[in-house]
Amino acid sequence: MSRVARRGGQLVALSLSVALAGCAVRGMDGLTDQQKKQAHRVEAYLNRPMTLEGHFTQVGPQGNGGAGEFTYSPGALALDYTTPHAMTLRASGTHLVLNDSQTGAVTRVSLSRNPLGLLLHEPVRFGGSIQVTNISSVPGASQISLAQADNPSQGLLTLRFAERDQRLVLETLDGVDARGNHIVLSLSEVSETGASPKN
Repeated sequence: MSRVARRGGQLVALSLSVALAGCAVRGMDGLTDQQKKQAHRVEAYLNRPMTLEGHFTQVGPQGNGGAGEFTYSPGALALDYTTPHAMTLRASGTHLVLNDSQTGAVTRVSLSRNPLGLLLHEPVRFGGSIQVTNISSVPGASQISLAQADNPSQGLLTLRFAERDQRLVLETLDGVDARGNHIVLSLSEVSETGASPKN
């Protein structure tokens, strides 16, 4: 595991303990000027007209995992699983839909009850309905933790970034839902194009 990944893991553990202990604030109130500057960097990154594509690995509750290819553009996330078997996940608008080709099962979940919904606002704006619960950085890595401002108990999403050539690079989505289920998506082999796809 890389030094950045280890440090990022430490940051996630810290932010989870702080946020779940009830020390969160609404919007960006209570953040330092430097933290607000970093939060605005993340907003700008997530709202650019771009598409990220690459590989993901997933670790879920009880350590069960998966892997495949992902595509992210502002307001939309697609996961195409190859492991443990072929499945597709499409998340945008108000819902997440998981289609299991092995069993034929289709699962539809409201994004208002899933931490991924915090990432898929369009545009993403910290303040208002999204609350920054923690933001921190170490050399080469930074992260921000988010919750619903009006109902933070619905879940927590931590976005972990590497810093490369003074640019943010999204590396990890770390979510805890209202039931305490913890899912981590680690991104790799990520490429970026300059425009989001047309719907």
